[in-house]
Formats: sequence, structure tokens, C-alpha cells
Amino acid sequence: MAKKKSEDNIIVGLDVGTTKICTIVAQVRDDGRLNILGVGKAPSTGLSRGMVVNPGKTLESIRASVREAEERSGYDIKSVTVGIAGPHIRCIQSEGIVAISHPDRIITEDDIERLYESAKSLKLSKDEKIIDVIPQEFIIDSKDGIFDLPIGMFGLRMEAKVNILTGLVSQIDDLSNCVQSCGVDIDDIVLEPLASSYAVLNESEKKVGVAMIDIGGGTTDIAVFKKGVIKHTAGIGIAGSQVTNDISETLGIDEKEAERVKKEFGYAMVSEIINDDVVTIQGIKGRKPLRIEKSIISRIIQARMEELFVLAGQEIKRSGIESYLPAGIVITGGGSLLRGTRELALQVLGSEVNLGVPMDIGGGLIKEVESPIYATGIGLILHRMKYLSHRKNVKSLKGKKHPGLKNVFERIKHWFDEL
Repeated sequence: MAKKKSEDNIIVGLDVGTTKICTIVAQVRDDGRLNILGVGKAPSTGLSRGMVVNPGKTLESIRASVREAEERSGYDIKSVTVGIAGPHIRCIQSEGIVAISHPDRIITEDDIERLYESAKSLKLSKDEKIIDVIPQEFIIDSKDGIFDLPIGMFGLRMEAKVNILTGLVSQIDDLSNCVQSCGVDIDDIVLEPLASSYAVLNESEKKVGVAMIDIGGGTTDIAVFKKGVIKHTAGIGIAGSQVTNDISETLGIDEKEAERVKKEFGYAMVSEIINDDVVTIQGIKGRKPLRIEKSIISRIIQARMEELFVLAGQEIKRSGIESYLPAGIVITGGGSLLRGTRELALQVLGSEVNLGVPMDIGGGLIKEVESPIYATGIGLILHRMKYLSHRKNVKSLKGKKHPGLKNVFERIKHWFDEL
């Protein structure tokens, strides 16, 4: 299939995970929804716990994923929005304050940028870099409770409470170099749990309070939301690949067979097994096959998954609002598909638990991506779409002429003169 040139309404999400690389090509429709044009997947062999450990292998995996997405979509991919995650990510609370620069006291995008720069004035170690600034609340002339960007509002002084997301310089640079070495530019680097939240959480859940646990191959990412914004995020180094490794080492089988056994026979909670059948497992290097009950396999799995949810629960408590999450907990990512995972999470965390799946996105190959496996990839596209929409709105505001306070007062005086 001959590839067409990229168009302005094409957005590409690149999920660089520990066990798989996924590239999703989507077209933004006139109604603001998406048509999924192509999906490319490749095994990931150059990462460990979300971090690049072999740039050469990572580059080849990304290239294979991008190439498949191009072939399936018919589009020549020029740029992508990339996700980043891992235990090296930190979330730091900060504050900023600026005076409004416009002569008519109108808050502009430039004021927001200066405010963010003020909030970023904090001490970081030499090996850390700021990934993103996420506003929590704006305060204008002592008026608080403003959660949307206050562009176009009036004031003399503006403050903000923000979350500063940081990551290791080496990891950010290694990931960026691997992507760009494949011949594609980077539109943005986005925190993966933030991206996944766009795909599996709605605004109502984020507003009242919800925690999301994204169980990937190498890391599990936690994000806690309240009043529509992310309040806390963290990554832990326990996920699907650790479960597979436990099965491999305990039963003495290779990792490929351990992964098959986990998917076909595994349960995250032993009590969820209805028929404790004996299953046959291929021995390592041609050794005699093993015959073992499902319950034994599941005990191995449950031990690690319990540890995962205990650590996730600790991070949710660290947010300080664990008692104020009426929407409960949403689990997503490939690891959430293991049978009994929701039930185990409910038992360990003691809260309502639901499965997060990208739904009601649009058309095209939408059925192919309606799975927790693609939550991050779809979320990266939605994040980019929101950003482009914001830029369009800001540009529209800049094109409008503000009458200025003087003219407003003159018109009010004129109206009273006419009475």
C-alpha cells in the first residue's frame, strides 16, 4: 500500500512499554471524535521497568511498530506523542505568583506561561528534568476555586498551585533519541498515567475523586484525581512481567511458556477458580512436561499481585485524599485483564473497583483498541487532541479585540446618561 502524506488532522500516539511497543494512528473528525486508521505492535526488548536499557533494541522495536502502523493506516508518520513512565518519575507540589501584565488587567496566555515559570523555580538534582506542569488551582486577587485556565479573566495578581512532574534526564534523553532515530519527530512527551486517564476516566469521575491503577508489563502507574485535576502520581516496579518471571522461576520453565501459562490458566485470586483442573506445561529444553493444578499457578500469581495492590494502596494513601474518592478505583492496562484481578484489588484495597476500557471514541478500527491494553496509546492521542483544541481556542481569543476597561466604563456612563 502506498503511504499518503501526513495531514493536519492526523494524530499518532506512541506507547513505549516494557513488553510491547504500540503505535496508533488516528484522524480527528469534524465532530471532534476519532477514526482509528491503523495500529502497529511490536515486542519490546530494550526496556526494563519502563526505562531504556538497550537503545539499539528499543530503536528497532519502535521502528517495527511505526512501520506496521504506517502500512495499516496508509499514512507516512512524521511525528508522534510519546508516553513516559517508570519509578524515576516524581510529582512535586509547587506554587507560583505573577502580576498581570496587560494594561487592561486581562489575563493572557503569556501570563499563564510566566506563572508556570515562576512555579518551576525549585531546586532539582542535576539528573532530573521537568516533564510537565499540571495546574491544580488558580487564585486571582484572592479569589480561589478556579480550576480552568483563566485566560480572558480580569485581575491584578494571579497565583497557582501546581504539580511539577520530573524524570531522570538520562531516561528522557534516551527515549527521545530512540524515537527520533527512527525518523519521526516528537510532538510531546506525556506522563503515561495522565494519558491513560483521558481514555478510561470521564470528567465526572475526576471531579468527584477517583484513583487509577495502570498495570503494564514492567511498571504499574498510579494516578489520583480530585476536582478534575491529578493530585498525585507514582510508579512502582511491579507489573505483568514480574508475575511471568515468578511463574518461570518457581516452575522451572522458560519465560515464553510462563507467559502462555499465565494467560491461559492463571488467576490473580485462587478463590476465583471454579474448576481446579490439572494442566500440562511444557518443560524447559525438552524436559518432561509438568502436570500441575491451576490453583498452584494462581498461588504464585496471587502472591505478587497482592504485593502490587498493597504498594498501590500505599501510594493512594500518600495522596492524602484516599478517604475522598467516591468514584473508587479504576484498573486498566494489560495486567488488569488477568482473571480475578478486579476481585483481588477489591479485597486488598477495600474500595469499589472497575475495569477501565477505552470506549465511545469514534470509528474506524475502534473495536481493535477497545481494550485496557490500548488505554495509554489512545490516551496519548486524546491528550494531543485536547492540547491542539486549546491552542486553537487561545488563537481565537487573541484574534478578538478587548474593549478595555476605559471603553467599558464609558459605555456604562453613556447608558446611565440615557436614562
